Amino acid sequence: MVRDTEKHDMLTTPEQEKLLDKMLKEISRPEIQAVSFRFKDVLTVMPFSAERDMYVLMEEDFRKYGKSGKDFAEIRTEAYDKTIKKTGETSLESIYRYIAKTVKIKDISGLVDIECKLKEKFTVPRNCGKILYRQAIKNNRRVIILCDKIYPEELTKKILYNCGYDKYDDIVFSDNFCDILEKTDIKPSGLLHIGGNVEKDVEITVLKGCKALLLSPEMPLMVKSGRLRGYVQAEKLLDIDNPEYIALRCAFGIYSMYAFDIPQNKVIKSDFCNNPYMTGFIIFGTLSLIDDFKPETDFQSEILSGLGNNPKISQGIADFKYLYGKYFSGYNLTCSGCEIPLRFLEKHTAPADRLFFRSCISDGLYKKWSQNITEPEILPVYSRPVRKNVLSQIADKLFPPGTKVRTIADRILAKSHL
Repeated sequence: MVRDTEKHDMLTTPEQEKLLDKMLKEISRPEIQAVSFRFKDVLTVMPFSAERDMYVLMEEDFRKYGKSGKDFAEIRTEAYDKTIKKTGETSLESIYRYIAKTVKIKDISGLVDIECKLKEKFTVPRNCGKILYRQAIKNNRRVIILCDKIYPEELTKKILYNCGYDKYDDIVFSDNFCDILEKTDIKPSGLLHIGGNVEKDVEITVLKGCKALLLSPEMPLMVKSGRLRGYVQAEKLLDIDNPEYIALRCAFGIYSMYAFDIPQNKVIKSDFCNNPYMTGFIIFGTLSLIDDFKPETDFQSEILSGLGNNPKISQGIADFKYLYGKYFSGYNLTCSGCEIPLRFLEKHTAPADRLFFRSCISDGLYKKWSQNITEPEILPVYSRPVRKNVLSQIADKLFPPGTKVRTIADRILAKSHL
């Protein structure tokens, strides 16, 4: 059963169920009169590692409007940064005015429409957030939704409706929680706010006399759950944000959405929360994106042949394929790097995770595998692309990507950003 319903038995652990029950009880407390939710990351999510990846899908359309030495994703991110720096907030109109001026395009309205359509298409409900929302409705709580101002109000309301959030008492277009208190008549003592940012959604909320619940964003939870994403960062360094790795990034986006919908923490001696389903999902599901993949070693050949011996791993692979097709069917995303998770499994698997494959390979190979495991090099995963500094730009000119000298230089440069 893939995660298209509110309860997802395949992935939900007892610890997650306990956390969810605790949050539901907080909403049901008699003194709570109203519940406010953040729109982004709490009520809704997107199947990307970062929203910037959505702009990669606009590259071909952007090229029809004008020429630039930068990718559209880079231009769009820069436009957001520049416009929000002036006043602390921005809008889609301001962002595209900046883009039009930068690339000298007179009529850019078509691109605005494309981004709005993609935003609507890819924004889906976060199942945990929806369960909490329905609990508030069930208990006759006043519901307030806090949204930022970037996208048009009509689009935000349409997305809410599409996601099943069709009942709410107030919608406040702001990034600032305090605006809820200013723009509504709710008493702080009766308000419970649910958000994903400790500073913006918990500390300020409590200082104002309200109650708060932290529903952590899924992507940081996934990154902290194990070493795989940090290993990928170390393997590809500053290049991981390039367009050729878009499918790999989207694979991690889907993985975080479905495995960490209800928050769960790292398990000792495991990189996949001690769950064979999750291992199959992200390791072999991601590998399935490479149509012509050929095993590089005897280990890879044998383990790929024996996956059917573990039904939970097989189910994870099947669900990944279904979900990736659901979101990205029709998009020809480049799959560079999608073999890296398998390489991590072969060289660096944690002890608890190796046990999942005991029935998939021979005794001799399993013993040899266990004896040759090493500790991987990992690097911090940045929430935003790291801008290349002057040294990085010089390295681009002097050493072609992929060469040994360039790899050494990149590792030094990557660590300089810590």
